[in-house]
Amino acid sequence: MSSQPIERSFGVIPVYRKDGQTYFLLIRHNSGHWAFPKGHAQPGESEMETARRELREETGIRDVTLYPEPVFEENYTKTAWDNPRQTVAKTVRYFLGIVHNPRVRLQAAEVQDYKWATYDEARAIITYDASRRLLEEAAQVLELQQ
Repeated sequence: MSSQPIERSFGVIPVYRKDGQTYFLLIRHNSGHWAFPKGHAQPGESEMETARRELREETGIRDVTLYPEPVFEENYTKTAWDNPRQTVAKTVRYFLGIVHNPRVRLQAAEVQDYKWATYDEARAIITYDASRRLLEEAAQVLELQQ
C-alpha cells in the first residue's frame, strides 16, 4: 500500500506596524486565491532561508526580521500538479516576519496583486479557512484579537 505523497512549502506571515496599527501582507496568487507568501525549498536551504527567499521573490521585500518561534503550520490536501487523479498532502510552515520597509514589488509570474490589510480586512480577504486560521494564530501572538 503506497502512502500519499507529501509536499512541503515554507512562507512568511508579513506584519508591518505604523502609527499604532498592525497590517498583514496578503498576496493574490495567479490562481486567484489570497494568502501569505510561500514556496518550495531549493536544495540545501533551511526552512527560514526558503521563507525569506520566497518573500523576497514574490514581493521584493528584503528588510524583514523573521522569528524562529512560533512556527505556524497549515495542512491540507490538494490535487497533484502533474497528475489530476492523484492527491497530495501539503504542509506549509510559516514564520512571523516583522517588515521594516513595506514597499512591495510583485513577481508578475506568480502574483497578481497584494494588500497590506488590517486584521479585520485580512479575515475578509483571505480565501481559505486554513490561511484564515494562520492569521488568527498570528494575531493572538501579536495580541491583536480581543
